[in-house]
Amino acid sequence: MTRNLCMSVCQRNTWDSYFEIPTQVKTELQFWKSNCKSIPNLLVCPIHKIPERIIFSDASMYAGAGFVDGNVLQIAHYMFSEQERLKSSTWRELKSVEFILESMFAQLAGKLVKIYTDNQNVMHICRIGSMKPDLHELAMNIYTTCIVNSITIEVEWIPRSENVQADYFSRIFDFDDWAVDDSVFLMFNNRWGKFTFDRFADDKNHKIARFNSKFWVPGTTGVDAFAFDWSGENNWIVPPVCLVCRVLNHMLTCRAKGVLVVPKWKSALFWPMVWNNTENKFYDFITDVVEFDRPKHFFLSGSDRDSVFAQSPFISNVLVFKLDCSS
Repeated sequence: MTRNLCMSVCQRNTWDSYFEIPTQVKTELQFWKSNCKSIPNLLVCPIHKIPERIIFSDASMYAGAGFVDGNVLQIAHYMFSEQERLKSSTWRELKSVEFILESMFAQLAGKLVKIYTDNQNVMHICRIGSMKPDLHELAMNIYTTCIVNSITIEVEWIPRSENVQADYFSRIFDFDDWAVDDSVFLMFNNRWGKFTFDRFADDKNHKIARFNSKFWVPGTTGVDAFAFDWSGENNWIVPPVCLVCRVLNHMLTCRAKGVLVVPKWKSALFWPMVWNNTENKFYDFITDVVEFDRPKHFFLSGSDRDSVFAQSPFISNVLVFKLDCSS
């Protein structure tokens, strides 16, 4: 990872001439100053070891993904921003490798990891860097993650026909990565908080340090919110509408407390679970409710710019429930 430094040295006019150190070279020098002592000693002719983890990685036009091959399928998934979608395919593939390592560093720490990719440039850049600044920056980030977590990686090219599963995961479009605006969260955090757990989030939109995510992402406390006990927490819950019924059942099972944000859609499947038609009121486990009349700037759009949650004002009223299922 001294490609820019070597190029600057080679471009001098004479052996003893001075030159201004470019920013890229300063970055490389700072990297070695910070990490040189922590880099483990390596044999010149290393003893061959069998990889302890195997990862398959790929990227599509709109997402990057990878998974750890094993008995339990662990998937990392990253939706590219509109600007990132305009990047080269090599950049997107390399970004996917960076994201996978940052998402799964805890289970990869101290291990030899084999990474399979169907992009030959990625294999080359992971080994020696790149003359293109944006690609070299990603290579440096990958190397830094490996150094900090004592991860040894071997990146190997495979044909696309052997990378079908990673390709499939990279083509998953997350239509539900929308969120509520920070001002809305702060309002209810002051009113009914403080919240201790964000149950449906990712690395880009989580409101609390502790959060559950759909896939492995950097900082996640755990994948699949329904795999965890929600009791003992003040939960902030903004789920996809299709999961609201399951959320309510899980809250009742765990005897949990929290705040749930849902559109006021009386025809939705979840409506009979919150509204008691016999008594013409919300069920008793809903201890308080705030209704917003077709609010503006309530939701933050995610990757799907055509989603109803990207519209402002919103297409219907929105309900914020305070739930107490502990009794």
